[in-house]
Amino acid sequence: MHKNTIKIFKGGITGVLSTFLIITIFSFMSQAAETSKTTVNPFVGAKYVGSEKCKDCHWEEYYSWKGTLHTKKVQPVDEYTVIGDFVKNNKLTLKVTEKAPELGGQEVTTTMFKKDGKFYVNTIGPDKKSYDYEILYVIGITWKQRYITKFPNGEMHVLPVQWNIQTQKWVDYHGLEKHYPGDGAYWSDSARPWQLKCGSCHVTGLTIGYDAKKDRFDTTWADFGAACEACHGPGSNHVDALNVYFKGKLETTSKPAEYIKAAAETIVNPAKLPWWSSAMVCGQCHNRGESTADVSPYKEGFPKKYGYPYGFLPGNALYLYYIEKPGLWPDGSSKQHHQQYNDWKKSEHARAKITCIQCHTMHKNPTKPQAELTGDKLCRDCHTTAKPVAVHRIHTFGSCLDCHMSRVAKSAVSGVEGAIFGDIRSHTVKFISPELSLKAGGVDKQPNSCSNCHYHKDTPLTDLVEWLDAVKKADMPKPFSAHRKEESTKPEEYVK
Repeated sequence: MHKNTIKIFKGGITGVLSTFLIITIFSFMSQAAETSKTTVNPFVGAKYVGSEKCKDCHWEEYYSWKGTLHTKKVQPVDEYTVIGDFVKNNKLTLKVTEKAPELGGQEVTTTMFKKDGKFYVNTIGPDKKSYDYEILYVIGITWKQRYITKFPNGEMHVLPVQWNIQTQKWVDYHGLEKHYPGDGAYWSDSARPWQLKCGSCHVTGLTIGYDAKKDRFDTTWADFGAACEACHGPGSNHVDALNVYFKGKLETTSKPAEYIKAAAETIVNPAKLPWWSSAMVCGQCHNRGESTADVSPYKEGFPKKYGYPYGFLPGNALYLYYIEKPGLWPDGSSKQHHQQYNDWKKSEHARAKITCIQCHTMHKNPTKPQAELTGDKLCRDCHTTAKPVAVHRIHTFGSCLDCHMSRVAKSAVSGVEGAIFGDIRSHTVKFISPELSLKAGGVDKQPNSCSNCHYHKDTPLTDLVEWLDAVKKADMPKPFSAHRKEESTKPEEYVK
């Protein structure tokens, strides 16, 4: 082909490609501009309206949610919500920490009692004197129960006693056993107001209402517990859009679809969010750490940060609002409660984009885990190819949950439902090997799935490691002794 012809050909192709590229770019810009016109931030100017308002249309979802534990995070105090013993087993006597400048080493007694239909806790307050503190609200109903009082300036605090439901005993909670007034962690210190430390995960639509000039709190909220708007966002825009739609229907409007679309764009459904964003809706509370935002207005003694992701709304990127600081075992699994999101992020479930709502439901099951199915049925609903080989063929009496979601985190007490170490299941969904306990220096420093079972609680770790090696052999199940190694005096030799 002639050189000039080749040049013309190349120039023509280049021109066509350039033109195509320009058209494509303008097309994407046009789409983006159109999207920006139609996409609505659902929460611009939105306010919390309360779950009773949601019930007007979503009555079925409302009543299914009403039976879940999310509604029981915080409740007004009365004869039906208080489950601690305020009549007979109603005293907690303990030795004051030696660190206390006053009363150190002495015994003090906190008394829980009822009077004229009200509930009180008599305990030592911020000025080191005893007072009768009236209880206004209760926290929890499943593992434990704590109690909220209000100071004259509206500052709310969690009282220094906790009722453990499993053992039916009172225990100290940020009281004199480990702390003292003014140390920054004592129950009545300014560093521990409920409104700044806990409130937004205990109630929905919290308005702190602190006036720094008057040093007063005027705190309000839309709902007790984790209600509709905790997961779907403030609903006033949604209600307003629907009011327009229904008014339009009465006026025989010709464009009802537009109103329906507007209503859908003014609320968030976690099931329709991207998988990671959906999990963050749960992670706003099933998490441990502090806010990225500074506490404001601030007074001397207040915590620097909120204990929850201040300002977060469903659909936001949680990491922009919260700095995670979970309490962990050496293997990375949680040792404290409300850290399921921290665990989940490390799990194979997260890598496979399996989120909280694939296993848990907020609207159907009022059981403790609020799971779609009970026990192993939930696991086997997806893990259909699991076969009875190796450990799985020996532990036919065990369960997926006890091995892969062992109770190693503690909310109230250890030894719940067969577990030795904790009462909250790990959500890393990983088998915790006894080898890890050997490396850490014992089960008290690192629990494992095997020792956490009553059957194996006293079995030496070295035996458990041997057994796990032996159970993988093709000729199992022979007697365990057939696979024993020669005697070893060094446990570390068992650790790979």
